[in-house]
Amino acid sequence: VLPQTAQGRFFKNLKTAVPLLGWAPKYQSSMLRGDLVGGVTLGLVLVNQSFAHASLCRAPLIHGPYSCLLPPVVYCFLGSCMHASVGTGALVALLTGEAVANIEGIKERGEACALLSVMVGLILFVMGVCRLSFLVRFFSRVALSGFITGSGVLICFAQLKDLTGGSVPTLRDFLTFDYGGLGTPARLMTTFTSVFMLCLLVFLKRAKKSPTAHPFLKGIAQLKELIVAVYGVVLTASVPVEYRPPHVGECPSGLPHFSAPAGLLDQARWTALLPSAVTIAACVFISSFAGAKKFAMKAGYTLSATNEFVAMGLANVAGGFTGAVPTQIGLSRTAISYEAGTHSPFGANIMPALFIGVVVAFFTSAFFYVPRCALASIIVVAATSLCDWEMLGMLYQWHLKAWSARRALPIWSIAFAGTLILGVFSGLLWATALSLILILKDSVLPHVYELAKLPKDCAVNPYEADQWVPVASYEKAQLDSEVVVIRVEGELNFANSERFTETVELKATQREAIRGVVFDASSCPSMDMTALLTLKDLMVALRSQNVAFVFANVLEGKRLRVAGVLGGLQTEDLPQHSLAFSIDQAVTFVKERKDPAAQNKLKRVKSALGMARTKGMRAVESMPFLASMAPNPSSNSLADSYFVQSQGSLADMEGGRSRGSSFDCS
Repeated sequence: VLPQTAQGRFFKNLKTAVPLLGWAPKYQSSMLRGDLVGGVTLGLVLVNQSFAHASLCRAPLIHGPYSCLLPPVVYCFLGSCMHASVGTGALVALLTGEAVANIEGIKERGEACALLSVMVGLILFVMGVCRLSFLVRFFSRVALSGFITGSGVLICFAQLKDLTGGSVPTLRDFLTFDYGGLGTPARLMTTFTSVFMLCLLVFLKRAKKSPTAHPFLKGIAQLKELIVAVYGVVLTASVPVEYRPPHVGECPSGLPHFSAPAGLLDQARWTALLPSAVTIAACVFISSFAGAKKFAMKAGYTLSATNEFVAMGLANVAGGFTGAVPTQIGLSRTAISYEAGTHSPFGANIMPALFIGVVVAFFTSAFFYVPRCALASIIVVAATSLCDWEMLGMLYQWHLKAWSARRALPIWSIAFAGTLILGVFSGLLWATALSLILILKDSVLPHVYELAKLPKDCAVNPYEADQWVPVASYEKAQLDSEVVVIRVEGELNFANSERFTETVELKATQREAIRGVVFDASSCPSMDMTALLTLKDLMVALRSQNVAFVFANVLEGKRLRVAGVLGGLQTEDLPQHSLAFSIDQAVTFVKERKDPAAQNKLKRVKSALGMARTKGMRAVESMPFLASMAPNPSSNSLADSYFVQSQGSLADMEGGRSRGSSFDCS
C-alpha cells in the first residue's frame, strides 16, 4: 500500500489529468434539467451546422454528424471547460477543405479528412504533453484578426454556388460565362430562397442579442438553424420538381464503424498533409481555447491549457477513427450552452452526442429535402461572426491619432489581403511571419523614453504634477540642462542593449553642460549578461568625458546581479547604494557630485603649492635683508601672505563643480 501522502499526490494528479473525476462527484440532480434542455438545444443546432460544415470541408455531408459523436464524449472526460461545445467549426472546416481540395473524388476527400483529423489530434496531444502551449502565443492579435476576417470573407464567397443553385461567373470567365443559365426556374427559386433565409437568420441573430426582444423570440432565435432547415425541407418538398432547389439527397443511415482511416500508414499521404495538419492544429487550439476561456471567466473557474491541448488532441484522434473531420470548440455553441443553463460537460457534450447519434441511426432520411442553400445560408451567417470589422475601425482611429500605433493598420491589411489573394494557408503564414517580425522588432528596438519634470501648474491630472514623465507625451515637461533621465520599457538583452547605449550617447551629446545620465530601471524587469557588460562599457566611456552614469529604481531582485557585474565601477563617485535611488535622489546626487577632473587638478595644485611654500621658507631664511624688512621675522609674513592668497584661489577651485571648469595652474 502506498503511503498516504503518495496516494494523495497520485489522486490529485489524476484529477488534474482527468477533470471528470473532479466535477462528476459534485454533480447534483438539480443540474439535470438544465443539462437536458441545453443538451437538446445544442443537438438541434449542431446537427444542422455539422451538415453545413461538412459541405465546406468538401467531404460527404454525413461526415459532419459523424464528427459530433465520439469527439464530444472524449472531451467530456479530459476537457476543463464546463460549457464548451465540441463539434465542427467554420474556420477549421475551411482550412480542411483547402487541404483536401486537390484530391479527386468526394469519398477520397472524406477519407483524407478523417486522416487529417488523426494527424491534427496527434499534434495537439504532443504539444499538450510537452507543454508547448506558448508556441501559439506567437500569433499577433492584429495579424490574426486580419487573417480570420479574410477567411470569413472567403467562406462567404465560397457559398455563392450553393446560394444561387449553380456556378457563378468569376474574373477568369467573366466574358465567356453562360449567363443564360442564371434564369432557370430552379436557380431563381434557389436565389430568392437564399435571400429570404439570410434575412431570417440575420433577424433572429439580432433578436437573440437585443436586450428589448421578447423572451419567446429569444428562445426561438436559439434554434435559428433548425428553423431555416425545417422551412427549407417544407419548401423543397412542396414545390414542383423544375422549381426545386438542389438538396442534400440520400444520406447513409446507421452509426459509423470504428476503424483506422485510409492511408494511416501511408508515408506519402502524411508528408502531403502534414503542413496543413500543423496549421489546422494551431487554429483549433487558438479558436477553441479563446472561446472556452471567455466563458470560464464568466462562470468563475479556470482552464488548463495543457488539459485543453490533450483533450482536443485525443478527441480529434478518436473522431478520425469514426470518419470525423477535424473538430474544435464552437464559440457560438458555447454561448448557447452557457445561456441555456448547462452546468457540466454532460449537458454541453454528452447530451448533444446522444441526440445526434439517434438522428444518425434512425432519422437521416429526414434530411433528404434539406436544400443546400439553407446550409450555405447557415455558413454565411456564421462566417460574418468571424469578420472582425470592429478591430479594423479601432485600428483606423488609432492610425489617425497615434503615430506609434500606425503600424497596426498595415499589418492587419497585409494579413487580410494575403488571405484573400493568396489563400487561407498563405494568409496564415503571412500573419505568422508578421507576428514574428513584430516580436523581433520589439526585441531589437526597445522603447526608450527621455523623462522630464512636469511642473505643477502644467499638469492636467494632479497625480502627474511634479513627476517624471516622457517628454514625447508631455510638451510642457521641462528638461534638465545638466542631467539626462532615460527610461527603457521592457528587458535589456543582447539584442537591444547596443540600441539603448546608442540612444543614451545621442541624448548626452545634445546637452552642452551635461554632468550625468540617470537610468530609470523601474520598467526594466531583467538585464542579461550582455546588457550589463554593455552598460559597463557605456559607464567607462561616459566617465572618460567626466559624465556620471547613475541607476535609479532598480528592481530589488536585480540589484545584487547589477552590483556584482558593475561592482568594479561603484567608486565614491557611483556608490553601490545608488541602485536604490529614486529619480530625484539620483539627479540630486549627480548635481552635488564634485567633478573628478577638477578634484584631481585641485590635488595637483595643492601639492605644487606645498612644495613652493617649503622652498619659499628656505629662501626667506637664506636672505637676511628680506627677514629684516618684515616686522616679525619669525612669522614669515611674506611667505604667509603669499600662501594666504593661494589658499583663496584653492577655495575658489573647490567651488568649481561643473563639467568644463578650467583652472590656471601656471
